[in-house]
Amino acid sequence: MKINLGQREYLLEILNYEYVIPDEFHTCVKDALKKNATNSHYSEEAIDSMLRKPQSMAVSIGAIRDNNLSLFRGKFAEWLACIEYNALKNKGIVLMTIINPDSTSKADLLHIIKKGDKYEAIPGPDIKCGGSSYVFNQWKKIVTNRYDIPMVDMDDVLTTEEGLNMLTEKQRMEFEQLKQSYPKKKPIKSKWNKQDINRLMIDYLKYVSDGITPFDSDDKPFVANKDNRERIKDKIFNLPQKPISQSNWGDFCNRSSELFSIQENYLNPMTIAKLEQKKRDKEIQEKTKLLGETLREDRKKTSENYIEKSNRAHGINNVSKPKQKGIMTNIAKFFGYDRPTEMFAEVAVKAVTALAVEGGRAIAGKMIHSSSGSNQSLSDNKRNARTSNDTNDVKNSTSERSQVDSSIEHIVKKHGQHYNTREGPIWKEKEPYTRGKKNESM
Repeated sequence: MKINLGQREYLLEILNYEYVIPDEFHTCVKDALKKNATNSHYSEEAIDSMLRKPQSMAVSIGAIRDNNLSLFRGKFAEWLACIEYNALKNKGIVLMTIINPDSTSKADLLHIIKKGDKYEAIPGPDIKCGGSSYVFNQWKKIVTNRYDIPMVDMDDVLTTEEGLNMLTEKQRMEFEQLKQSYPKKKPIKSKWNKQDINRLMIDYLKYVSDGITPFDSDDKPFVANKDNRERIKDKIFNLPQKPISQSNWGDFCNRSSELFSIQENYLNPMTIAKLEQKKRDKEIQEKTKLLGETLREDRKKTSENYIEKSNRAHGINNVSKPKQKGIMTNIAKFFGYDRPTEMFAEVAVKAVTALAVEGGRAIAGKMIHSSSGSNQSLSDNKRNARTSNDTNDVKNSTSERSQVDSSIEHIVKKHGQHYNTREGPIWKEKEPYTRGKKNESM
């Protein structure tokens, strides 16, 4: 059977419900449970409990064993067979097919039919799937011991030549003999095949365990380990609100009949909700990103405006740092420096030296001018200090300054001096004169 993506989505929607037996069918189903039970000691209370208990695919989760899905697969195949009967096989007086509430019964399915004004529940088929030897032995048991109950061969072991080739030679001969002895007990071929069952089963397990639907499913296989089993049970049975909605078997019959008319683009409600949530998340993410970019741009503009206003307030030209750096580099190279920092360092040293020299000159000049009336030795000290400063100036001067007439520097300025004479001490003003020459006015 070729099943499309939309039908896989819809099938999960059907299996995500639990179903109860409508009240009008309780009497006939109760009679069928008693008639087909393998346990003849069921009490009335036990049978009434079966009638009222909702049935769901989720209940069969407990059939999963570590790394072994065989038992669970058998239960899953029963639900697929029930869907197949309601969608494709039931007609005439058959109203619907349901899963037998008694899991130990000879019949896995029950057909509810209407005869006149009364309803009757008759045994449906036993559903078998699995290895070739297992399926063959189960069919042989049904043929010889349960003549009134047919068998559906879900894995095509006894209904295709490919499947029969998997039997041993002895099994094949025995199969042919039984088929001749019981011509009306041939195994029933299912519309589902082994690949369908496996794919749809994994769809369901991903759906109930992680909320992954066929629309957004990947090829990652489901592993039937203990952690996954416990996780599925927790999600199905221990959540505050059970994720499975309740309906009745009449609704199951109607839904099943619609399955094979579902189009490829159908999405179940869970998938639609997930897509809408993804859309909302994407919109929120885009809005958040846009808001962040806007805030960053606003902060940048605010910072630039603040810097521009601050520069204008301090009289700083609005020149970018890279441009300033380029100008200073060019100036430094023009004066023979590799980097602006070297130029600034040398200029700073020269500036400090010049200030020190000029400061020394100013101090020396002040001392000389304030020394009028002092003795000769003090005047000599002043001259020595001035001479020392002049010597430093000469060492630091350029070649042009070294050409200044040195005679000017040996002129003694006008000053006064005490003299001891025969008439007594006197004060005499002396005119400027050159060192080494006798002052005739003395």
